[in-house]
Amino acid sequence: MTSKPRFTNHIAFQAALIIIGLSTASLVLSIFLYREGMREIALKEVENKAIIFLSAMETSVRRLAMEKNTKSLIELIQERSEFINESMNFAIVGVVVRDADGTVLEHKIKDPDGLIYDPGRPQDLAAQRIPKDFQQVIDSGEPLVKRQVKQLKRVQGQPVVRVIEALYPIKKRQKGELLAVIKLVISVERTFELIRAEYEKFTKRVILGFTVATLLLIAGLLFFLRRRIIVPVLSINDGANQVASGNLDVKLKPAGSNEISSLMNSFNKMVEGLKQREQMRRSLEVAKEVQQNLLPKKNPQIAGLDIAGRSIYCDETGGDYYDFIEFNFGDDSRLAVVIGDVSGHGISSALLMASTRAFLRQRVALPGTAAAIVSDVNAQFSRDVAESGSFMSMFYLTIDTDEKCIRWVRAGHDPAVLYDPELDALYELKGPGIALGVDEDFQFQENTRWGLRTGQIILLGTDGIWEARNPSSEMFGKESMNALLKEHKDKTAGQIVEEILRALYDFQQGATVEDDVTLIVIKLIQGA
Repeated sequence: MTSKPRFTNHIAFQAALIIIGLSTASLVLSIFLYREGMREIALKEVENKAIIFLSAMETSVRRLAMEKNTKSLIELIQERSEFINESMNFAIVGVVVRDADGTVLEHKIKDPDGLIYDPGRPQDLAAQRIPKDFQQVIDSGEPLVKRQVKQLKRVQGQPVVRVIEALYPIKKRQKGELLAVIKLVISVERTFELIRAEYEKFTKRVILGFTVATLLLIAGLLFFLRRRIIVPVLSINDGANQVASGNLDVKLKPAGSNEISSLMNSFNKMVEGLKQREQMRRSLEVAKEVQQNLLPKKNPQIAGLDIAGRSIYCDETGGDYYDFIEFNFGDDSRLAVVIGDVSGHGISSALLMASTRAFLRQRVALPGTAAAIVSDVNAQFSRDVAESGSFMSMFYLTIDTDEKCIRWVRAGHDPAVLYDPELDALYELKGPGIALGVDEDFQFQENTRWGLRTGQIILLGTDGIWEARNPSSEMFGKESMNALLKEHKDKTAGQIVEEILRALYDFQQGATVEDDVTLIVIKLIQGA
């Protein structure tokens, strides 16, 4: 019984999770890129405003720089910055003025109360090496804005302020001679506050937009999955369950030409193939039943003889054959025991086996020796298989309990075995003869053995016994079969058959059975 899949294993749920994950990643990336973009734009705006601010005061600044009146210059910058403070979105928190040689002329910083104060010009400040940014402006004569945000701690105990620095060269009007370089230390706290406010608004809008878009996308995807994947897959699953329950009339209806439709077409072909194989299987079952009915339904009950036979096919049908035929012609009362093996196995072998059985039973009903009977059957069999190349080995044995003798014809089959427990001796019932179907005109010879005694055992079999192999490719062999015959000599014929077949099964250890197995045991008992 198949268990119902958990909700988390449904394709729709997993697809929704993928969309949500991708949307969330896109949202985070978009917000991050927007924030960084806003930061760059804001800093660029501060840069431009600072340059414009100093450019607008260039004439006044140049005059004061030429007069070396840096104090008035800083006051001028303070006055102008306070005048346009609201429109600049930044505040000037420090000014440093250096001459063309890099010497500090003035150094003022704005305190937290908004007043510019002079922290003093340390004696070592002027003597210090000229900073790289001042040197760069002195050498190039071009403005420089350092967009890198720094943190400035203006007064002990007060929070740090994020600032950027802008440097502007002051030159003489005609000669372009550098008079001084002004560095503005600009607070961007107000700029960042504006960015933060805009960022929060943007984030809310983006989250709302992404949420709506994600829900719409999930809804659309679920609709698509349901119509194009889930419903067709469920129909395939339902069809498979019906096939598993034995309904082979299931037929799916593909729509379109996508992969699911191709899968449905393959499913329909598979079901059609299963239906054909099921019909073949049923035909084989019927053939098996018919063939089994052609074999002896029970062992014959004859005074002085204990007889048992068994045939096991490796397929539904096989080519092995055995039979017990009792016949009486006046005072002649005998039992014919026949065992045969058609080349190959399966349907074709089964048909030949059935034909041979019919030929043999029809011929046995007429007078004649064992050799004449087998020769006539061979002639008919050879005509039937002339074009196919098939053949059949056979061992035909008659037992005369009155005369205590056996007569046999060997048609290409392995010799039967006669075991005498009194002498502990094994005798092979050999004799000349080729397989049926090889030569239509071949005349077989009859062989005779007299002096049968109580306790003697005759064993007939097909090569499916001694040529059987285990997983190590070792053969069971005739020696093993003969040893089992000796070991169980005191048991009934039926028990001997079962012991040999059980030992053969154990020897194979589950290896694939490649040939039919047929075994007959005849034991002479009291009453003969």
